[in-house]
Amino acid sequence: MPEPALTFQEDVLNLYRLPNIGATYANTYGEENIKNLVEKYRGLDEEEMKMMRDWVISYSKSPDLATSFVSVGVLHALGMSREVDEAYLWAQGLEDKDRFIHHFDIGKSLAEYFT
Repeated sequence: MPEPALTFQEDVLNLYRLPNIGATYANTYGEENIKNLVEKYRGLDEEEMKMMRDWVISYSKSPDLATSFVSVGVLHALGMSREVDEAYLWAQGLEDKDRFIHHFDIGKSLAEYFT
């Protein structure tokens, strides 16, 4: 029996997970995830761009560190400074804020270098 087709959102979520962050030297901090998500976004039509933008913005405030810092990197690569600032502000309220903010900085640096 064939696998059911992925929904658009599932396809985007797979780009967060694959390749696994830290699994290879080329993806130590999610470089490939950020690059692949930005490339995906740039290939979408307007309606899909809006949907993906909304997801990435919401994922930037995820308690899952990998999801949030990859999202911040994607937002930074797309020039969405206000949304990046909002993610940093959200992180200020976390118990582990220094760790999140440090990773947000990494995500922004990766976005500048790899996209």
